[in-house]
Amino acid sequence: MSSPTPFLLPILEILNEMVTSNTVPALDGDQMATLCNYLFAIPDRALRIQVAEIAYSNYDDPQALDVFLACTMPLAKQIAERKAYRIFGLPSDWQLECMYDGSVSALLTMFERHAPLTSLPNAFRRYLLRTLTTGALRDYFKRYEHFGIHTVEDLTAVSYRQHLFRDPVDENVLTRKVLEQVINFPHLRDEHRAVLQAIAALGPDAALKEHRFTNSGDPDKWKRDRNRRPILNPDAIAGAMGLPKCDVHRYLCQMRPILRDTFNRDGSLFASH
Repeated sequence: MSSPTPFLLPILEILNEMVTSNTVPALDGDQMATLCNYLFAIPDRALRIQVAEIAYSNYDDPQALDVFLACTMPLAKQIAERKAYRIFGLPSDWQLECMYDGSVSALLTMFERHAPLTSLPNAFRRYLLRTLTTGALRDYFKRYEHFGIHTVEDLTAVSYRQHLFRDPVDENVLTRKVLEQVINFPHLRDEHRAVLQAIAALGPDAALKEHRFTNSGDPDKWKRDRNRRPILNPDAIAGAMGLPKCDVHRYLCQMRPILRDTFNRDGSLFASH
């Protein structure tokens, strides 16, 4: 059985014709697939960028996008991997795939938008490499789970940020779980647990009130007014339990250090602002 004749020579002739005429050749499906496979695999980066520019210039040609992606997708993979290893050190497969997907998406947007090139030297090469780099980083860090994440070169030079972003849904679930643990905390007296159960039964609308400060003798009153926060309403709690207000105050004062030491010793619970 005779081996098939390689199609390498015609491909080189086609590439030479493309570079000379600055056009995308009219090929059938099999020939175009062979040409794209060759462009995808060649190690010559300069030739790949040159052919991609020809395809970009012939935007209206129906086969221009195939040639453009065959030349630029290997560059997208290289740049995405380079950025991932530089940022994460040892990136996961998911991080590599996510950044590569961002570069490819940026390529498609670049071709569809078809912005005119500037008169700067190597304008297309600059535009292409910038698109690949920004696409990999932007699409990765704009994801919802990466909100507020910033990259740094030296972690030891970064000051600790106590107030971190937390998803509102996660914070609501965490609040309910902590509230349930506080109400059922076993190391409290029965009267203390009764106060907590009364607060939970009243709910935030009845058990809380807005913090009020005195009108005089407070030089920082304007700052406090800008940061009003709700506090427990002992009158409502005492009325619901049928106890004097002073007893509710006493029970709350006795419980606070116990609960604070157990659930919020470092003061970071719910620190999301």
